[in-house]
Amino acid sequence: MKTIYESLEWREVRITAHAAAQYIPLKYGEAGSRGPRATLIAGTHGDEGPWSAVAIKMLCRHDAARLTGRLRVIFTANALAAEVERRNSWIDSPNPLDLDGVFPGDTNGSHTNRLAAALARLITDSDVVIDLHGGGTWCVNAFVKQFEGSEQLAADIGAPFITKAPNKPGGLTTYARSLGIKVVNIEVGGRCGREIYWAERIAKGLERALHRLGALALDAPPAPIEPAVHISASDAVRAGVGGIFVPTLRDDVVGTIVRIGTEMGKILDLHTLAELQVFTAPYEQTAMLLLRPQICTVEGSALAYVIGKPA
Repeated sequence: MKTIYESLEWREVRITAHAAAQYIPLKYGEAGSRGPRATLIAGTHGDEGPWSAVAIKMLCRHDAARLTGRLRVIFTANALAAEVERRNSWIDSPNPLDLDGVFPGDTNGSHTNRLAAALARLITDSDVVIDLHGGGTWCVNAFVKQFEGSEQLAADIGAPFITKAPNKPGGLTTYARSLGIKVVNIEVGGRCGREIYWAERIAKGLERALHRLGALALDAPPAPIEPAVHISASDAVRAGVGGIFVPTLRDDVVGTIVRIGTEMGKILDLHTLAELQVFTAPYEQTAMLLLRPQICTVEGSALAYVIGKPA
């Protein structure tokens, strides 16, 4: 049996970089010659890529004979950011740009703008674009952003929570939508003790989505793990003061709902370890969309949680 991964034909676009390496490759693999086109992109943010890339490769372990559409995979969209595990590439210094904020890019602009322009050209023939993000190196999350006209695609991913996607100027998915492409933004996984669980779960969601698209022939689509909870409103909870962040809720709680008053974590004084701030769940049912699962130092205003209210 030849797998989808083994059948990928690898191509690259050369993006201008720096003096030591004049060009950085944007590599992508393609398989399939006919049928609907799905483009899967990971690593737009350099501190989020590996977990999503692993999920895509898990999808690609299927027999290539089951591929009934055309698949394009980009495991690492932002290589210079990925190598230093930073959200954005350092090469635009002193003002690093968010790759997911400059689409459709500029072929004569900065490195990040040129990278966005190359990605924008690649997705134009897609029927579906699946943009995979994750919690990254410092947090873990568990939700998808649903776009109007792509509701079923969001549901197929099988994440615990579904939120309504904002109309983000310059975003990859916003640009893809302007071309009439169905899109979904996945925000699942991150550095934690359940990395493989989340990767497997998203891989199953990708199977479900591609099967419904008609790009992957399965004997039967994988059943959802559990019905997703729709979130009516979400809030970013930030540190009110810098110090040592000590989580009470760990990575096994992300993707679940906790009761009002549940202690989520606290911040201690860096010098005396006196308790400076305690985070508690504010809603009768508080959906845990994102959290920091590890003890770490944080600056005042650091993002600690994203919580939501079930619809």
